[in-house]
Amino acid sequence: MKKILLAAIISLAALNSHAQSKETTVEVRGIAKIEREIASYLIDFAIAVDYGETEGRKSFEELKKAFFAKAKAAGFEESRFKEDKMSYQSLQFYREGSLFTIETHTREELVKAAKLANGGGVISITGSRVKFKPSQEPEKLFDAAFRDSKEKAAGIAKAMNKKLGAVLTVTDYSQPDTGAEDNFYFKPIPDQYYYLSVKFAVE
Repeated sequence: MKKILLAAIISLAALNSHAQSKETTVEVRGIAKIEREIASYLIDFAIAVDYGETEGRKSFEELKKAFFAKAKAAGFEESRFKEDKMSYQSLQFYREGSLFTIETHTREELVKAAKLANGGGVISITGSRVKFKPSQEPEKLFDAAFRDSKEKAAGIAKAMNKKLGAVLTVTDYSQPDTGAEDNFYFKPIPDQYYYLSVKFAVE
């Protein structure tokens, strides 16, 4: 009797496995655009002593003083600049100098600050970044991406003359940090998207 019962269980398991292997599914990617609001812009200036003969060459302190005099004339107080000697060392200029970063809240002011560089390598822009405000709750992004995936899957199921069934799996491919910084190249900022991969049963 036990052998008969065991054989029945094995047969049932095999039938279920076969049925699952024959199950029709559709897997789609849902997309939601991340609305990012700019909080501020940052621009990095390197002040580095020029190469060449020692005689007649301006010292770092002289270059620094001239830079901040020019900045003040343009409407930027010295107190707005943050010095970062460690980051300057990572630039590997191999000459005396330092890195100064200013944060602005408008693109117009950023462009104005960029003109402080002299283009000759003594005062140069080494980087510019944009900082974003956290703009959307993760739940809202998930909901928008899931609805997008469901609409896509329903369209595919309809084309197959079938109905969309239950959700089988959901995979989150991105963890957006909308408050992060990103490099800025004085061009339109590319859009950022949140992605979900969702598998549905099709009946």
